[in-house]
Amino acid sequence: MSSAISVVIPAHNAGRTIGMSLRHLQDELWPDDELFVVDDGSTDDTASLAQSLGACVIPTGTSGSVGNARNLGWNAATRPHVVFLDADAIVEPGWRQGVARATDEFAGSAVGCARGLVGRNAWSWVAQLQVGTPWLATGSPRPARTLPSFCLVVPRELPVRWDVTFGGEDGLFAADLLSCGVTLVFDPRFAARHEEYRDTFAQVRTWHRRLVYGMARCGPVQREGRYKRMLTRVPVHFFLLARLPRMYMRLRKDAAARRLFLRLLPWMIVAEWSLGVAALRYAASRRPPLRTASRVSAAS
Repeated sequence: MSSAISVVIPAHNAGRTIGMSLRHLQDELWPDDELFVVDDGSTDDTASLAQSLGACVIPTGTSGSVGNARNLGWNAATRPHVVFLDADAIVEPGWRQGVARATDEFAGSAVGCARGLVGRNAWSWVAQLQVGTPWLATGSPRPARTLPSFCLVVPRELPVRWDVTFGGEDGLFAADLLSCGVTLVFDPRFAARHEEYRDTFAQVRTWHRRLVYGMARCGPVQREGRYKRMLTRVPVHFFLLARLPRMYMRLRKDAAARRLFLRLLPWMIVAEWSLGVAALRYAASRRPPLRTASRVSAAS
């Protein structure tokens, strides 16, 4: 039982992906593992699909707060480790063994896994590349100052919970963990794909607005360096395309990915400028509130 996990999947109108996500997950889970799908006010068949595939479904009674959904699942979990998995995350073969190895080697730490890149058209690939290249399945496990929340392993007894405001809650969670003395580890030896559906420029722009909201919100407390705090106020790096060479260098061991990146370069340039335009909103105005008054407290 000591190696068993509780998987918590927050889901809002996730009928398009939840079936595929759960079927891949069930191929990996061990007999003593728990599986919770927290239905965040879905109006589609998310809950019934999840239940038919063996998940314990927890309704939130509201909608729009992935942090609240994660907290409800966390409070219901009984296993030593909780894995937060997005409803559009597809675990790769060997994922469960990777979780077990990580929880054994990095006891007491929060651990994020590698992100497999996947796309359907130019814009979906661009969205993946803009956020996914720091988390590729290369190298060895290493300390981190933040972690992606689409697949995140934490000890159940941690004295923190997710903030309930959508946008930047993952950055704030990482900052809270570091403040509590919890080590963050990125382990590229196990992975999941993030099947996000951002297939048009309009969808990418909407996503950019949420990204920069989270950046501006968490800027004062993020632990990735003073330069990051400055760039949330003065986002010149987007307009100067300063991130593109770093993205390309992270793909240096994957010839096919490099060719894809170069083919998509015109779209990447437009997307970086789009991020910059979205970020200008917070260059001179007040930052979004850091905390939300209404939060689900940690279980006693």
